[in-house]
Amino acid sequence: MTLAPATRLGPYEIVAPLGAGGMGEVYRARDTRLGRDVALKVLPEAFARDAERLARLEREARTVAGLNHPNIVVLYSVEEHGGVRFMTMELVEGESLARLVSAGGLPLARVLDLGIALSDALVTAHERGVVHRDLKPANVMLTRDERLKVLDFGLARPAAESPALIASQAATMETPVSTPGYVVGTVPYMAPEQVRGDAVDARTDLFALGVILYELATGMRPFRGTTAADVSSSILRDAPEPVTSLRADLPADFERIVRRCLEKQPRVRFQTALDVLNELKLLKQAGESASAAPGAIRSLAVLPLENLSHDPAQEYFADGMTEALISELARLKALRVISRTSAMKYKGASKALPEIARELSVEAILEGSALLVGKRVRVTLQLVSARADEAVWTERYDGEIADVLDLQSRIAETVAKEIAVQITPREATHLAKRRVVNPEAHVEYLKGRHNSVAGSPQAIELSLRHFQRALELDPTYAPTYAEIAYCHHVRAARGMAPPAEAHAQSREAAMQALALDDSLAEAHTALGVIDVHEMDLPNAMRSLRRAVELNPGLVRAHSNLGHICYYTERHAEAQAEMLKALSLDPLSMITHTSVGDAYYYARDYERSLVYYQKAIELDPRFDGAHTDCARSLEAVGRFDEAQREYEEGRRMGGGIAGPSFGLAHLAASRGNVAEARRMLQELIDARSRRVVSAWGIAALHASLGDVDEAFRWLDTAVAERATGLVLLRVHPRLDPIRSDPRFPALVHRLRLDAV
Repeated sequence: MTLAPATRLGPYEIVAPLGAGGMGEVYRARDTRLGRDVALKVLPEAFARDAERLARLEREARTVAGLNHPNIVVLYSVEEHGGVRFMTMELVEGESLARLVSAGGLPLARVLDLGIALSDALVTAHERGVVHRDLKPANVMLTRDERLKVLDFGLARPAAESPALIASQAATMETPVSTPGYVVGTVPYMAPEQVRGDAVDARTDLFALGVILYELATGMRPFRGTTAADVSSSILRDAPEPVTSLRADLPADFERIVRRCLEKQPRVRFQTALDVLNELKLLKQAGESASAAPGAIRSLAVLPLENLSHDPAQEYFADGMTEALISELARLKALRVISRTSAMKYKGASKALPEIARELSVEAILEGSALLVGKRVRVTLQLVSARADEAVWTERYDGEIADVLDLQSRIAETVAKEIAVQITPREATHLAKRRVVNPEAHVEYLKGRHNSVAGSPQAIELSLRHFQRALELDPTYAPTYAEIAYCHHVRAARGMAPPAEAHAQSREAAMQALALDDSLAEAHTALGVIDVHEMDLPNAMRSLRRAVELNPGLVRAHSNLGHICYYTERHAEAQAEMLKALSLDPLSMITHTSVGDAYYYARDYERSLVYYQKAIELDPRFDGAHTDCARSLEAVGRFDEAQREYEEGRRMGGGIAGPSFGLAHLAASRGNVAEARRMLQELIDARSRRVVSAWGIAALHASLGDVDEAFRWLDTAVAERATGLVLLRVHPRLDPIRSDPRFPALVHRLRLDAV
């Protein structure tokens, strides 16, 4: 049935036809009640009598109605009038992505922007169990204001829940309207499993995404042929020509992303749309563009230097030299350098260098060895290009430990010259500065750094002893004060000391470091962290931005900038900063947890779980990841799983109160108010014996609906300068008291609205 202009279907007046396909005819229509134009999709009469077709239409309605994302078309209603079944949707005016494809491809920046928007839409769909199954440029529109919209989930269907798979890779459920072995999709964009008629899941959409990225970047499809059978055969058999062969100006990382999307086996592809989204964002953030020179090295990892003495007691020196080289190179703004935390994961590893480079998404590896004999230092280094798997440069350095800082700067300068990284005048001045250290003090400093990385209470206390000994030997060495400031911050954050006391000690050490060396990014970061917890967010922001300016590769500075952003409800900025930190520290459980927090406080609980679960995978001993994961599981109603994670966090935490608070919140969420109140009283009683946050008690009262008690304990938290207060504006636990007039007054009193 074709509808003529001015035909009425209830309150809708047909304006003009827009198109037609296997799932129905689409018209532009006027909603006379609301005075707006909509897209109206009608099932043809012949199909309306077909139960299978009708079921597919109704399934499409349920699918699209469950999605809420700016890059996915909005479904308004599903209706019937005079025996005609139809749905109304957002009218998208613009042009399809298919019309954007051009010979030679689009500029890389444009491809990345489109790929990021499309990936983000898929993240939302997949996390809600929806697989598109017919993703192609013709089903993606660009509006007149350049917003991307994914259309026509007509081939999508709900995914079955599977305990073995996370939501974004859930297997597609078989339904009565789907015949096993029936091929559905558009051939050039179909994954091998679709061509074979096998079961599909979210990774099938990622294959189509890879085809689209390939086509946008090169103007050509990766799998070609004169007939559908030829194209199908190519999809099953052929390895596509690398995009870098068709366009030499495309970066290697883009080729890697596209190639991974186009893997024949689903288990070898990216496993989630979120993985692709993050990779594309990191590539964009890295500043690579279509004009990047072939073979340029703009990212590298320094692998743990081998301890040539083979004396375990000297591991601190090899590790210290590794960290120092990372720190020196990370200062270079034009170079992305993987942080110590992630680089150290490869200590003693036997993996091939190209494999490590792929895992860390870097273009070069710096490896070597270090030896300390008495006061003599020997460092041997080799820079290896990941693309060619061959040495770019090899050198050996010998010197006195007193000159070790000068040695580190010379190595960084040489590496920068070898890979043709542009050095700013300020960076050149820093590298040229002559610096001498007290050998014994530097050894104590390295031992302190070596221990503090563990982050446990015992490790932090041992580190402080080494740092104090270093200051006794050399009270003028600024980095030692910066590390002391960091240790006191950890003591406050982990409940090892009253926050007011630990933050005062941290501020004193940070100020002393800056008095000795104002260019020390770590000291500016420490000061910024203290200002955050003292509610001086404007000053904190200035300190942290200064730290990033001095050392663009300092993960701690980016993470804490991200914290300030989500404390003040600037969630998109927070996530961008956290993802930048993750690009520098991709194997860190702390950084993954921080990214998870950025999504948790934005109320995107499902996405936060991806990062918390990855943090646990990286280090199951980290109590914070278990507790935070439990919090998100609780938020989405997965109470049994949350219980297990809270209990694991409590077991790993060694007595800190956080997991116990979580278990009490969980009891309240499950409706067991009596148990929650019993646990609350236990925590209040424990304040006489150990550090138990008044902030946590206030949040638990809020969850239980005790409004006055919540505000009374918040006042106590203010008096005690509790660390959790910075979360006042955004913490979901406080939602029950947010409408009380005392709440905005407290936010203003704490100056949390100053940024």
